Amino acid sequence: MIRTLRFLLSFLAFALPVYSLAAPLTVVDMAGRSVTVNAPVSRVMLGDSRMLLAVNILHPTDPLKSIVAWDDSLIRRAPDMARHYQQRYPTLSKIAVFDNPYRSYFSVENALTLHPDLIIFDTGILPKMRDSGTLALLEKSGIPVIFIDFRNQPLTNSLGSIRLLGQVFAEQQNAERFITRYQQLLERVRQRIANIPKAQWPGVIFENHAGMAGDMCCAVFGRNSFGQFVTEAGGNNLLADKIPAQGADINQEQLITSNPDYYLLSGADWSQRGGHSLAVPLGYDATRDTALPRLQNLMKRNGFSVLKAVQQQHVMAVYHQFYDSPFNVIAIEAMAKFFHPQAFADVDPQADLEALYKDFTGVDYSGLFFLQLK
Repeated sequence: MIRTLRFLLSFLAFALPVYSLAAPLTVVDMAGRSVTVNAPVSRVMLGDSRMLLAVNILHPTDPLKSIVAWDDSLIRRAPDMARHYQQRYPTLSKIAVFDNPYRSYFSVENALTLHPDLIIFDTGILPKMRDSGTLALLEKSGIPVIFIDFRNQPLTNSLGSIRLLGQVFAEQQNAERFITRYQQLLERVRQRIANIPKAQWPGVIFENHAGMAGDMCCAVFGRNSFGQFVTEAGGNNLLADKIPAQGADINQEQLITSNPDYYLLSGADWSQRGGHSLAVPLGYDATRDTALPRLQNLMKRNGFSVLKAVQQQHVMAVYHQFYDSPFNVIAIEAMAKFFHPQAFADVDPQADLEALYKDFTGVDYSGLFFLQLK
């Protein structure tokens, strides 16, 4: 009896400090909502599994430890990322998967069975969650929900999103360490671009998921998302004021009339989406030998040969998943160097990307994430 009592006392002495770490914390998310969570959270559902990289920044040695479920985006839209992380963390395949909430109904009932202490969505899904009543149901059920944003207003909300995640995971030190590096890289771009007259900024069109659904042309970015990166990198987004902020389809005539000085397009491994992809398969498995022929073929589509950008080989493919990633600053840096090579002659976006993986994640760098037509 005495031995049992001593064991329980020693167990409680060890366990109580662990449990006492979780305490109510009120945060303001990227949608401006005040939300109270018990921080640090330890059972989290991700509304987009590609948030894995952001979580990895906060938990560099074990990014999966707090994730109990996530959507199927990693499997369907970024399978190269899934494979890369699973090599390092084999338990990734054991995480529960639900349908992407953009394409389907998010089941509150299923969420309740997983007993999450937090669900994280991106701000793009907020109108649907509100209009469907799903957000109200989650709030009524007592499950805290926060919204982050790397995709709609990335230059405004990326650092706030990392800081918010640092708060709910009680990993503020890791969050602030990354924020410092991000700010350093972005400020270097901004300082140099500020010294380049706007008259010298090239005209740019940025095609969204080029070749993903075949050789059709073209979905393009507007003012938001990658469109913001164009301006930040010292490019004149030719379609920014002519299409909706989130982008739209344009026809071949609009493309030829715009006749950009530089042409950008996003590419990724979309082999799991169904159909035949002609996209540039950038990502964790990509090599120049496999990606360059795809880029060259896309520039042979009808109408492209007359474009100034194609004739001068001012064409670059950029990893599509940068549009929703805390590493988006690397895309900005690569684009700035592409548009203004002399001003950024000493800047190496490739080395900076590799350094981010080394310094802020527990996975090794591999792959190819931007590629010029040469």
